[in-house]
Amino acid sequence: MKKIHLIIAATAFLTMSCSQKKSSPLDYWKAGSANDDVFIEMTQEEMDALAKNDLPYLEIDWPYSAKKTQEEMEEWAIKVKNRADKAGIVIWSVHLPFGGPYDISQTNDTLRQRAVELNMNDMILSAKIVAPEKFVIHPSAEPISNEERATRIVASKKSLQELAAKAKELNIPLLVENLPRTCLGNTSTELLEIINGIDNTAICFDVNHLLIEPQVTFVKNTKGKIQNTHMSDYDRKNERHWLPGEGVIDWTELLSALVESGYEGPFIYEASKGKKPNIVTIQSLGDRWKKLKQDYVNMNK
Repeated sequence: MKKIHLIIAATAFLTMSCSQKKSSPLDYWKAGSANDDVFIEMTQEEMDALAKNDLPYLEIDWPYSAKKTQEEMEEWAIKVKNRADKAGIVIWSVHLPFGGPYDISQTNDTLRQRAVELNMNDMILSAKIVAPEKFVIHPSAEPISNEERATRIVASKKSLQELAAKAKELNIPLLVENLPRTCLGNTSTELLEIINGIDNTAICFDVNHLLIEPQVTFVKNTKGKIQNTHMSDYDRKNERHWLPGEGVIDWTELLSALVESGYEGPFIYEASKGKKPNIVTIQSLGDRWKKLKQDYVNMNK
């Protein structure tokens, strides 16, 4: 009788253990979102909603500090950090401001140096208060003509060398984002050229910025260099930042390619606009992530 009880207990344990096993590589990924247009204010209620919807990682769009005083920036950052900590949210990354005076590819060296200074100040302050795991930066603004492209790449690389060195002092990698249209880094080849030889840099992969090459090609070409993602959908005509599934991206194919490349997460949304009004909410982001994971499992059975 005792033997029967032992067999039943062992069977129950094995059944329970199997049920607790991760069913796919995506179950090990963390998910989250940039605050973007979905929850700009990052209120306590919004932070709590992220945690409730299994989106524990946050990317902060850092404010344009050139328009604020140091005291205003510090006060804002402390509030965001406190709310995130209270909700159990990890501040995964800080997206540095871009465009205008922040454009690190400017060929006027005085303006370029000013852009480096602005970005560096934001890096130092954000590292001090919110302590992100990664920095995300745009390699340029736009438009950029074919005639000036080479010189803009040189300027961008020069700026990135300075910023990456400071980021290394802060013990935070600097991730350079692929961009659309005429921006620098609009292909995997060009983005790799930009970061080549610059220590402490890697890639933030924005899947809806690719207008020239397929997502899977980008992943294969940049294997091992992607350390963050911006996930949203589009029509391949321009960036749209739609909810995954609203556009043309084959999400199971893309996620499979990322897994095969060795990427281990996180899955960070940057979805802010839908084809239907108000379709993108914190809850819809959480629900869609669950669906994408299940679709991956179904396809890879």
